[in-house]
Amino acid sequence: MIEINLLPKEYHKRSFDFSLGKAGLYVIGGAVGVMIMLVAITFYQKHQLTELDNNIARAQRRAAMLQKDIQLVEGLESVKAKITERMAAVDKLDRHRTVWVQILADVARNVPEFVWLAKFSEEAAPVPAGDSTAGPATMAVVRPARIEGYAFTLNALAAFMINTMRSDYFDNVELVSTNEVKFDKYAAFNFVLSLDVHLLADQQTRTSVAQVNTDKSKKDKTTSHKSLN
Repeated sequence: MIEINLLPKEYHKRSFDFSLGKAGLYVIGGAVGVMIMLVAITFYQKHQLTELDNNIARAQRRAAMLQKDIQLVEGLESVKAKITERMAAVDKLDRHRTVWVQILADVARNVPEFVWLAKFSEEAAPVPAGDSTAGPATMAVVRPARIEGYAFTLNALAAFMINTMRSDYFDNVELVSTNEVKFDKYAAFNFVLSLDVHLLADQQTRTSVAQVNTDKSKKDKTTSHKSLN
């Protein structure tokens, strides 16, 4: 069967004809390029995140290792501080070793009957030295100290204070406190004295001793020379 369409061309039934043209191709190409770029950026960022996670893990492991080192260093610093403190204490005792023996012996001589001592402590804050015009051989280092003890009578305590005041090693002896205490059936007085202790350095002591020996030697030679004449 033959069909003849006599309608004008503009009225003819058109079939679906899709044509993008050059502009459409450019648009599609640009969209594809953008998608590829987004995919590439996504993969790059995932790679960066993976690298960051790995770096964080390494940093955490390194921090754990360093923490042990830090604890070791802190322990060594603590040991060093204790050793330094002990060395300072030993140096302090050694610096006035001979003088402390004399001071404690003098304290023991000053203790009368009915008095016994419980504590002799040197205070931390030093007292400035007094007159330094006498020369290095006689210049004393003065430090505050405290004496704590017990006395059965106030007269015995007063005698101990007087003996301490008369000592060449102590000045500014003052009664800080006194309290009555009980020992079984006996009453006693707990007392605390504050005083200044005169310490003479070992070097100064050696200088003084050397000077005394020199003077004694010269005196002996003079006496011997006069006796020969």
